[in-house]
Amino acid sequence: MNQLRRLFTVSFVIATYLIVAASCCMAQNTSAQDVPGHYTYQHAFEYNLDGNHFDVHETGIMDFYPDGTALDSARQVYSVTLTDGSMITYVFNYVSPSRWKLEGEDFYFAGIKERFRMDVVEGGDMEPKVAQRIIEVIGGSIDYEYRFHLGTLTDKKLQWSFTYRDGHSDTWEFYKTF
Repeated sequence: MNQLRRLFTVSFVIATYLIVAASCCMAQNTSAQDVPGHYTYQHAFEYNLDGNHFDVHETGIMDFYPDGTALDSARQVYSVTLTDGSMITYVFNYVSPSRWKLEGEDFYFAGIKERFRMDVVEGGDMEPKVAQRIIEVIGGSIDYEYRFHLGTLTDKKLQWSFTYRDGHSDTWEFYKTF
């Protein structure tokens, strides 16, 4: 009876290990063909520039196409605290035709500078130089190819993260709608 129990326990442990190993391999066996689709996202970030502090919240749509192109379009709300302590809010229409590729767990993404648009739709009459500076900075780095870490890729969700030079990380979650 002890041998039977031991045999059962060993068999159970081996079967459990094989199931866990198979599910891990399947989870990491994603490919570029799993990416294309229409996704929605919300994201927030902050930074400092020219002595001003920017809190940014965006709600967007990301379309990934099988040919390695993408279209990122968002409504971005910038709450800017100026050096004198006053605040301004800008709303931008952000449109970035882009290109992408997936290599293992590295997700490469870059905008196409010639086709990038970022237009002020609210608040542009207040401190227009600050709004213009935002557009210059974002537009100036749009074609840099960022290497994101792919965290999740399922039929409903894509999640990637990026670690900045200063060591802090940021994560984006995209939800596939079709």
